[in-house]
Amino acid sequence: MTQREHLPEVLPAPPESGTEVRAVPGNPGTAAESVPGRRPVAMLSGGLAVVVLPALALLLAAPAAPGFILVWAAVWIGIAAVCWLLDQRTPRRWPGWALLAVAPPVVADLIFAAPLGLLGLAALVIAPLVARAASRRCTALAADLAELDVETVLPAGTARLRIGRDRVVLVRGAIAGGGHVDHALPLAELSLAQPGEITAAEARWPLPGGVDVRLRRGPAVRLVAGNQQWVLPVEDPRLVADIVRRRGTAAWSQRTGPQDLGSWRALHEWAVARTTTYRHGGKKQAYPAFRAPVGFLAAILGTGLLATAAGRALTDPGVWTVGAVASVLGGYFVVAWLRVRKRLEFAELQKLPPHSPPWGDRRPDFAPTPEWRPWR
Repeated sequence: MTQREHLPEVLPAPPESGTEVRAVPGNPGTAAESVPGRRPVAMLSGGLAVVVLPALALLLAAPAAPGFILVWAAVWIGIAAVCWLLDQRTPRRWPGWALLAVAPPVVADLIFAAPLGLLGLAALVIAPLVARAASRRCTALAADLAELDVETVLPAGTARLRIGRDRVVLVRGAIAGGGHVDHALPLAELSLAQPGEITAAEARWPLPGGVDVRLRRGPAVRLVAGNQQWVLPVEDPRLVADIVRRRGTAAWSQRTGPQDLGSWRALHEWAVARTTTYRHGGKKQAYPAFRAPVGFLAAILGTGLLATAAGRALTDPGVWTVGAVASVLGGYFVVAWLRVRKRLEFAELQKLPPHSPPWGDRRPDFAPTPEWRPWR
């Protein structure tokens, strides 16, 4: 690979040099300046979903359930609350923490407090819904999102754009044949966030690895970070550009990528293998994130059996064995997912090999694709 060539693994690439363009008047931003009480209202609602509603569900079982079951369920509420607080920068996961908190109390209600305990089923539905409302409140589109470090999810054509504190991730649907790894840009390396528009009825912007973004006539945003470059269709490119620029000024630098092609290829092959599975006789997209809920479910079951065995002083080795094995497997799945996620997030940033030439023309006054027009 010379300074002017890309590896075959990432082709087709956009043209090396674009055409000079002049900025045109664009649509004004449509987002509000701020969402009143965004953070406190969202956190109070999230606390209601993750702590208060599960605790109320547990109170239904308190008169009839044995103490060891109440302690078991209370511990899981505490675990979910701690995870929610540690994960508060990712509101899209709040409903999952609410479900983790409310599931053990509902199990206690159904086993020990029926028929009154059937009311716990309502909490099983209401808690995730309240958490969902809280997450939507926390990420409601407005200009003040630029000052927050919570993950913001916006539609980008048929994909989704996740803008975090330190990275922007383009999340696409499953690809035939599996092995799809999301693309990410490090905000610490951001050099251009330019609102604009696509002038053609339909166009394509290539991404490394033979994947492209479908563009249609309308507003779009252009993002350049390091040697990477994206052109994406979004509803409010001015808002997206403002959020990305502001977070780029405070972003933490990402870990240095592979320094040679052998290491880059090994990382790429590992990521493809982690996101590929075999179903119905062919390769399909794998979703390793499912390890986390499977792990938590196994851990809830295992710890529940252990709590029952200890509370009732059972001597049957089968109960102790099943409980211990389920608990250990649950912990293993959760830890395994955290390790895989960390390396996958690293691989998302390494879509171009080391020492690659720029992905298209990165100059702000030149269009990387003929269909692009920047806004004033």
